[in-house]
Amino acid sequence: MKQPLESLVIRDAAPGDARQIAEILVEDWQTAYRGIIDSAYLDAMDVEERYRREVQRYRQYVVASAGGEVLGFAWNELTGDGAADCEIVALYVRYARRHCGVGKALFQHALETFRAAGRKRMIVWCLMGNAEARRFYERMGGELYMTGTHPWGDRAYEMVSYLYHLDGGENGQLAAIYRT
Repeated sequence: MKQPLESLVIRDAAPGDARQIAEILVEDWQTAYRGIIDSAYLDAMDVEERYRREVQRYRQYVVASAGGEVLGFAWNELTGDGAADCEIVALYVRYARRHCGVGKALFQHALETFRAAGRKRMIVWCLMGNAEARRFYERMGGELYMTGTHPWGDRAYEMVSYLYHLDGGENGQLAAIYRT
């Protein structure tokens, strides 16, 4: 495991972060999803095209940064439908910076934000075939909740969700992990 980053800061994304967000997203998809999502779809991903998208929606994100470099980002949403009232829509960490606490810091920030807003149950979706992400969300205390599909390109992919009880309910270990 890599050393944790002591100077890590979690903050709202700024317009100047959009390029690094795009770079992280494309790199992560092309690396982590290889063998899960069709190669043609992954190979067609382009940082410049993604940047044009992210510069329009950077306000949706929080970023984890250290020394001016964006190491990861998350998109957290307050929702009001279904079994969950909040969601981590996306959480990505620069591939070379995985396993040093960036993802856990972004996850913890989401929990704190949602709890402060009075939310009780959070959901996270990920690709069923993404074993690394699934292990992460399970270590963070999520309980397997439901499955579904999501389309990318010409194909629908199997998804799995994890549910978190933010008030220390059914998966109470979650409360213990993040009250330190």
